[in-house]
Amino acid sequence: MSLSQGSLSLKRFLVLGPVPDEKELVSGLSQDRFRPFEDGLDEERMGWVDWRNPLLIPAEPEWVIQDRFALFSLRLDTRRVPTALLKAHVDMRLRRLMAEKDLVRVGREARISVQDEVKAELMKKVLPALKVVEVAWDLKGGQLWTTASASKSQEALSKLFMKSFGCELQPMAPLVLAGRVAHDLPAEALAALDPLDLAVEEA
Repeated sequence: MSLSQGSLSLKRFLVLGPVPDEKELVSGLSQDRFRPFEDGLDEERMGWVDWRNPLLIPAEPEWVIQDRFALFSLRLDTRRVPTALLKAHVDMRLRRLMAEKDLVRVGREARISVQDEVKAELMKKVLPALKVVEVAWDLKGGQLWTTASASKSQEALSKLFMKSFGCELQPMAPLVLAGRVAHDLPAEALAALDPLDLAVEEA
């Protein structure tokens, strides 16, 4: 897990909602665990996996809770058939169909049917691109650290997090951080603060 070694970029979120107990946490991870692609035209899949290895599905309960933290990962798989390759295969299939049935042209509905059929066949041969988003949830402090740097990954994490645990993730923006440190200052006062100008004026 890269959270425990080397340097990396992290995003921090405030977790809003009731903290699940260990049984509820493990249940949520299992319920929305990653499920590999099967037959069909699905291009994206996501789900929870073990933080040590994205092939460990579901996350092993004895490794999820580490002291005050819950550690797990979100696996995001994407598979797509290159447009040019799909078009070429469909064209070959249509040529063969026209030759076999002695047709001058193939109707629109038949073309769509052939395209879906060819795409489904090619999908089985496409290796998905795997992305792993690591998560460290401070269950006592109500904060979450993650390697989800892209907005799409953060959106996927927030969506599944709410579904699995009933908790909302709020980005820890500077104003939110200031509010957690300066408890006595109302939000309006913090929002009205002007940035400190550290520029040095030349004499």
